[in-house]
Order: sequence, then structure tokens, then C-alpha cells
Amino acid sequence: MTKSTSTTAPAATTVREVRPFLFLDPVPAKPLVIETAVRARLDRIASEQIPQLVRSLVDYTIALQNRRALERGNPQPIQLSVLNRRRRAARSWLVAILAGATDTATLQAVTGQWLPTLCAAGLVPTGVQRAGRRLVEFVRGALTACVFDEAADNLLPHAKAEHVIEATLQAQQDGTNGYGSSRSWPQ
Repeated sequence: MTKSTSTTAPAATTVREVRPFLFLDPVPAKPLVIETAVRARLDRIASEQIPQLVRSLVDYTIALQNRRALERGNPQPIQLSVLNRRRRAARSWLVAILAGATDTATLQAVTGQWLPTLCAAGLVPTGVQRAGRRLVEFVRGALTACVFDEAADNLLPHAKAEHVIEATLQAQQDGTNGYGSSRSWPQ
């Protein structure tokens, strides 16, 4: 048997069309607008609860870091300088959340300074992402408990304050993913 000597016509090459939507600029995020009454309620919460929230958040990060040592009954003391850095990072992050801060400087501080300091992960993105998920849920729960701390006939002010907290956390999550850096908010 012999090979066929017929040649087939070369396939027509298609020119790829440039799609216009690939070149559109991203839609700028709307700035978070906080009503005066909601800001007053969050300020009242902040002035009363920030020290306790900072202390509990730092204790929670220490518990996450020394989980195995605590399970064995051999907790390791944390250096005072590490505790002070974590306290400053926790206080800054909580104040930014309660203030509704979603500007670029705050987003960069959340991603590059505050979460890595609290997670004790340094510059390792996977460590920040794993521990950061727990920290975000801890902060979300703690701040929600502070907002809904008192009984009221009308829960609308409470719900508006909770919305500011949730919107700030969401804006920080959305804003920190767009830096082009390897570090990103925990998913």
C-alpha cells in the first residue's frame, strides 16, 4: 500500500476579533455613605467596646497561633513587642471598620500590615488567607454582638449599623483583591 500523495488545502486561518469589553475600565466603586445617626451609634459602640474587642481579638490570634501548645497544656508566652504590634493592628482595623473606611490607604494597610500582623504569617499569602478567614468571622461576630447589644422596639438603627459593618468588610475584601499583589483578602 502506498501513501496518498494528494495534498489538502491549508485550513483558512481565522483572525481573532478584538472584543471591546476587554478594554473597558472597571466601574469605580461607590463610596460608602454613612448616615449621621448610624455614625453616632457606631461611635458610641466604638468608644465603649474597642478596648475589649482589641483584647479579645489579640487573645484569639494567640490561641490560633498556639493551638497545639495549648492543647498539650504547654502554652508559650508571647513577647511583649509582638503583643503591642498585634494590639495596634487590631485597634486600627476595628476603628477602620467602624468608621466605614474604604479608601486605598486603608485597603493597603488591611492587606499589607494589619492582617499579616494579626495572623503572625509575615508575608506568606496562604498563611494570611487561612487565618484571615477566621479573624474576619471573629470580628464580624464580635461587632454584630456589639451592635445588637440592647433591646429596642425599632431595630432599624441596629440593622443600618450592621449594614455599615458588612459593607465595609465587603468593600475591603473587594478593594484588596485589585492591587496586583500576591496577597489578597481571605476568601
